[in-house]
Amino acid sequence: MAGKKIVIIGAGKVGQSFGYLLAQQGYQILGFISKTLSSAQAGVELIGEGIATTEYEEIILEADLIIISTPDQIISEVSKQLAELNLVTEGSCLIHLSGALTSEVLTGEGEGQEYGKLSLHPLQSVADVENGITNLPEAFFTIEGDQLGVKVGEAILTDLEVEYEVISQQAKPLYHAAACVASNYLVAIVNLALEMNQQVGIAQQQALRALLPLIKGSINNIESLGPISALTGPISRGDNSVIEEHLDAFENFLPERSELYCKLGNYTTKIAEQKGSITEADKVELIKILEEENSNG
Repeated sequence: MAGKKIVIIGAGKVGQSFGYLLAQQGYQILGFISKTLSSAQAGVELIGEGIATTEYEEIILEADLIIISTPDQIISEVSKQLAELNLVTEGSCLIHLSGALTSEVLTGEGEGQEYGKLSLHPLQSVADVENGITNLPEAFFTIEGDQLGVKVGEAILTDLEVEYEVISQQAKPLYHAAACVASNYLVAIVNLALEMNQQVGIAQQQALRALLPLIKGSINNIESLGPISALTGPISRGDNSVIEEHLDAFENFLPERSELYCKLGNYTTKIAEQKGSITEADKVELIKILEEENSNG
């Protein structure tokens, strides 16, 4: 696909960094179209080619690939406008980079041109453009789209030499939910641990400094051993008395968070059983303790 012409609509951190990486592989970036001219100009300056504009220009007609890198809530509207203006030529491919949305949103009322529709998503958070340029080549990607879209996506990601998987439209929401669990919910769980430490008199920043080595060690263990073997702690040992002490502490300090602890503990018992560190009888007893507390709460 190297040498293909690209227009990028939306010149935010993902659009700019992804455009830069494609340009490094020999793709021709015709320009950036953005709500603000300054961000479009920043994309052009980063890559060193193309035009910057806030309008849907005729350069879109020259593009083989049109990448929509806008906020999710306007992707559908952008694609409709492109179709209504007949700016998506036959044989080209319309692409969005959303993790939550499928390629189905890339529809519009045009003159019936046949073009590819592709959802291309990097499983990575991008804090800024520099971060994106560094981290996207290490990210895992998913491809979802029609026949032409999938073919285009596979060619792009092969050029970028990244790992990827093709998934179905029906699977996309669960895939995105998994990303939320691994990233957003991890943040929420860390914040819960900080909240718990604050209840016993440890300041938030001090608690964060104390917990980060533990968190990083757990992630390292997951990387080297896998999540099942990496599990440690009282549930992995079937230590009922410690769990009961935890539940008493929640009742005394944070009763409103007890249900969340029980739900997480319940799921953790299943991991411990898979690990083989507790018996079926241990699991049943642990779940009984956790569910009784949950129902009492």
